[in-house]
Order: sequence, then structure tokens, then C-alpha cells
Amino acid sequence: MSLVPIENVGEVGIVKDINAWSLPPNWFTAGNNVRAEHGSIQKSPGYLEVMATCPVAPYYITNLQIGGSNYWVVGGLTKIYVHNGSSWSDITRSSGDYSATAAENWTSTVLGGILIMTNGFDDPQFWALSSGVPSTSTRMADLTNWPASTECNSIRAYRSFLIALNVKKSSVPYTRLVKWSSQAATQTVPSSWDETSATVDTGEISLDDSRGAIMDGLPLGDNFFIYKEDSVYAMSFVGTPFIFAFKQVSPSVGALAKNCIAEFDGGHFIFGNGDLYLNDGQRIESILPHRMRDDLFNNINGDEVQKSFVVADYNNTEMWACYVSATNATAAQCDKALVWNWTNNTFTERDLPNLGFIGYGTEGDPLAPGSWSVATTTWATDTLNWNQSATTSFFNQAGKTLVFASPTDTKLYRHGSGNKEDTSNMTSYIERTGLTIDESGQPNPAMVKRVTAVYPKMSVSSTNTINVYVGHQMSTEEAITWEGPTTFNPNTQSKVSFRVTGKYIGVKFESTGDETWRLDGYALDIKNAGARGSVAQ
Repeated sequence: MSLVPIENVGEVGIVKDINAWSLPPNWFTAGNNVRAEHGSIQKSPGYLEVMATCPVAPYYITNLQIGGSNYWVVGGLTKIYVHNGSSWSDITRSSGDYSATAAENWTSTVLGGILIMTNGFDDPQFWALSSGVPSTSTRMADLTNWPASTECNSIRAYRSFLIALNVKKSSVPYTRLVKWSSQAATQTVPSSWDETSATVDTGEISLDDSRGAIMDGLPLGDNFFIYKEDSVYAMSFVGTPFIFAFKQVSPSVGALAKNCIAEFDGGHFIFGNGDLYLNDGQRIESILPHRMRDDLFNNINGDEVQKSFVVADYNNTEMWACYVSATNATAAQCDKALVWNWTNNTFTERDLPNLGFIGYGTEGDPLAPGSWSVATTTWATDTLNWNQSATTSFFNQAGKTLVFASPTDTKLYRHGSGNKEDTSNMTSYIERTGLTIDESGQPNPAMVKRVTAVYPKMSVSSTNTINVYVGHQMSTEEAITWEGPTTFNPNTQSKVSFRVTGKYIGVKFESTGDETWRLDGYALDIKNAGARGSVAQ
């Protein structure tokens, strides 16, 4: 027998767009509820309910920190509520309910500490400050000085301006229209949106070089980038008399929906129409080809693409492209995320609990605070950051994290809390098929191999076990046959024994309980058993 090691298993993550037998041995062909970190594959963190009981089905959520206070603002279809860390308050405008839809949802921005939200059907809303801070006794209100009978799909802050995108006037849609306000003074909203006035620096322009509608926009460096369905524009401040200049940056790249762009230190991450893109402010490049593009867009529910969104998990240097999967026709909320780690340039996948949106901000861990004495792992085997454990957090109980808004469950969940999906066990796995390496460690698709053992190089929390499978095929057209599961505990075992034969080998590591694990590599005990269909006895 020959022990063939496979190391650095977190180098790339999951690749589905290339035939399995063409991939390097340390790349994976499938997986779910896992993340790639430090050259390893780890189980995705769990989540638990927070800010119970949410008084409205939450389709949107955003965090506002100002004046030493922390607020989570939740947008329902007809109401807006805020949680101040201890209780909920209804801050819906006094004039009545909203007319938001699940497909369009809300967007939000902050200008001088003032939260501004819009949904495309109502006047943009703002949460006025009192002595420099918001108050839960203050209700949202229609944006002061906003033109009558006008709505916009998205509104964003840029410098001291507000930029309204995809505008409707008197029920007539101007889907390519960009409208900007006058400059706002500190902690106030703009005094004018009148594009006909010669005394203020307001204006509007229709971006008609391409036919697509404007989806959204965000600042990047000195520019504001506008993302249409089919093109991208840079908007730059030039001062009077024109105020802004516009330049088409790409005639072909576009955003899939609003809320599909997020900023990080490398620029903008864009969930685009047919790809994922990076915009560094100078050029726009695709990051999905030959990895996950075909799989992603083959599995999106085409009737629900407007509900897609992007969120940045800055703590873990990850971008989540969230979407409604093709199999999720009933709940029709985002149930899947393709996760890109921008530090490692890896792709993984995970399940979502039918989300309308994800917010990023400060929220305490719902698990009870712990101490070093309650740690259940050792320095050598612990798979999480030193300030965190599977059941408790040793440090920074109110650190910044992701908070899920699930209108299906009428709940909010804090990501990174425990190992479960709220109260249910999470199934997590990573899988490789199509391995052609023989006993020499080199690819040899003509050789029949016999695998007798797998030696996982991994850690599992406490005394928990994982399931190991080994698969085999004699040809690429043949369905893979899996042997297993066989349980494995790295604290008491060094290998898992199997006896399978095939030209193409598969291996799968899976957990189904309340545990965390980390896979750094594995080795296969392989013996060549003959070539071209002959099998040695």
C-alpha cells in the first residue's frame, strides 16, 4: 500500500464548472455549510435568534450607531421598527403604512448621521436627529423638500449630496434617471431637489447610452458608481456649473438587482447579471469563470432574481452573494449564499433561513458569556478564533457581526452563534469526486485503484465524530457509488478503513450534529490494481 497525502485543502474551495477529473487533488467538487480559511476547510458557524420577538416580518435590516447608542432598524412591507438593545419601538411615519414589496424591498443610506430609507413606492423616509442622536420616540417621516409625486428605487449618500436612482414621477417610470439634491449641512437633510433652480446645485440626468434600468449605486474613492442592468457609469464631482460629470465605465457589466453591490477594501463586489465582478475604481473584472459561474446561475430561481442581495462579512473577509434557489419556489426568499473570501480568493456555499436581507453591525452573542474554564477544546484542536468557542464567546460579546432578517420565520438571527441553525442541527459537508491519483501520487485515469483507508488530518470539537465516505467509478459516465458513512473521531482514531476499487475515487467528510470541525488535509491508502479495465487480484 502507498499513503498518498492531499494537503492545503482550503486553497481554492469548491469548483463546480470544471470536470472533476481535470482538477488538482486538493480542490473540492461540492460542499455546503463550509468555509475556507487558512488553507483548511471549516464548518460554517451557526446562528441563533436575537432581538426576540420581532414585531413585523423583517424584509430589511440595517444597523445605526451614533452618539454611543446602537440601533437595529427593520423594514417590513408596511411598518418600520427599531430595536435599541432592550426593546422594540414602532417608528413608522405618522401619515400611515408603507407600500413596499418583497421583490423591491428597501435600501438605506446615512447622511450626516441621519438614516434615510426608500422602497420605490413611497416617498423616501428619514429618521430625524434630536440633539445629534436619534430617538425611539421619533418616527420616520417623508423626506423634507423631496418633490411631490416622486419615488425612487434607491437612494444613496455621496459626499454631502443624496443621489436618487431609477426615479418615478407622477407614476411615470424614468428607469435611467439619476437625480441629485443640493448639498446638505451637518446633521440635516438637503434643502432642495429642484433641478430647474439656478441658485442651488441640484440636477438630474438620464443615462441613455444603454437601454437597461438603473439598479443601484455606491461611492468608491472620489467617484460614485452607478450600476444599471447592462452597464456601469462613474459619477464624479466637478463643481459649478455642471456639478457632476458622467462617464460610462463598462458597456456590458451590470448589477442583478438593487442591494447587489457591497464595498470592501478592494473596491466594489458586484452580484452581476451572469457573473460576479470586482470594481477597483479603474477596471471591472469577472471572478467566477471556470469556478462557480455556471452552477450559480443554473441554480438561481429566475422568477425571484430581484430578491438577490450582497452582504460583506468584514470580520471574516467574506462576500456573500445571496439568492433564491431554483428549488425554493414556496418560501421564495433567499435560501442560498455563494461565499467569496477576498483574502484567500476561495468559494464555498451555505444555506440561509429564507432571508429578505442581512445587516452588518454590533449585536451581542445570545449565548451566555463564558470563561476559559468552560473551554471544551485545546489550543491544538480548537478550530475557531481564540476569542470564540463553539458554545461561548471569551471576548467582545457585542462585536460586529451579520444579522439575518427572515420574513418567513418573522425572526432575526445572529450569525456566528453556536453550531446549529437556530435550534436545528446543521448538516455540513465537503466532497471531492473524480480523483485519478494512483499510488505514486500522480494522475492516472487509466489505472484501477484500490483504496483501503482514509487518514483525515482534522479536528472535531469535544468528543464529537464526523462521517467519512469513499466513492468509486470505473468511468466518467458511470454514477459514483458511495461507501459509508463510517464515523471518525480524531481524538481516538487515526484512520477510517474502507475497501473500494475504481478508476475514479471520491471522498466526503460530513457532520450532522452540534459540533464544529476543521479539515487541514487527508491521505488515501492506495494500491494500483491494474489498467484498462483489468483488476489485479
